[in-house]
Amino acid sequence: MDKKDDSVLFLLQDIKELLFGTALILLSVAIGIMGWLLRDADFNVEGICLIANILLFAYGGVHVWNGWNAHRLTEKNAKPQKQEEQGGPHAL
Repeated sequence: MDKKDDSVLFLLQDIKELLFGTALILLSVAIGIMGWLLRDADFNVEGICLIANILLFAYGGVHVWNGWNAHRLTEKNAKPQKQEEQGGPHAL
């Protein structure tokens, strides 16, 4: 998918990436807290939650980075208006 700098849809895509990455980071924090609360369980819940926490945090960070850096807004003037469109001497 190629990106045009003047497209609102691509800006919305970047915002979606930011929100999805932030949600993944918050999910990883919740899993980390859950692993800390279940640290006295019979099996190694803390280790499993730590691995899931690191993976989700990294994946969310990649999405936030992509959403923050992927789009650059620039202001462009398409083409200069003709003299008639500007209200020149031959305008109707």
